Amino acid sequence: MVTQATASNSMRVFLDKFSAVNSVVCRLFKYLAGFLMFGMLLVVFLQVVFRYVLNDSLGWTEEISKTLMVWMAFLVAPASYRAGANVSITIFIDALPAFTARLLSIVLNCLVLWIATVLFYYSFGFVERGMYSMAASLPLKTAWFYLVVPITLGVLMLVSLEQLLRDILKLIYPSETFTHPSNVSAAKSD
Repeated sequence: MVTQATASNSMRVFLDKFSAVNSVVCRLFKYLAGFLMFGMLLVVFLQVVFRYVLNDSLGWTEEISKTLMVWMAFLVAPASYRAGANVSITIFIDALPAFTARLLSIVLNCLVLWIATVLFYYSFGFVERGMYSMAASLPLKTAWFYLVVPITLGVLMLVSLEQLLRDILKLIYPSETFTHPSNVSAAKSD
């Protein structure tokens, strides 16, 4: 017979392993976004030097810098969602009873998962259509620019599954904590 403590422990072990995978991927994406930010700054600085010092503009810098900025935004989206760092207005949720707030959080995480799944599905067609068009200023297919969309949406789906699992476990086992480690450290610093 499975007791509540045994079920809670096995779910906690699964959640910890799932969370560890998401942590590694989100950390990797954040480092990659930082690297791309450095690259974008380098490209923009190069453009400024060429335009104002050498009086000769490079045609490809604008497209590359815009693409790098979009890639950065997409790469940090899963980590931001996971850490709860997205903009939110919590006055309504804060006024709700704890049980109702948990239910609403489950509904919202299901909504995020559904939207990410639908966008993930359609993003492959977006990348495929990019295989038939070339970038304006570079000899590259635009699919390479669009490739970040399905990759990050796939990770966002994993992160939203983790958040959803946390919320469901909080609802089933209200006396236990299933808070993400980064949220715990942030709450201690407040």
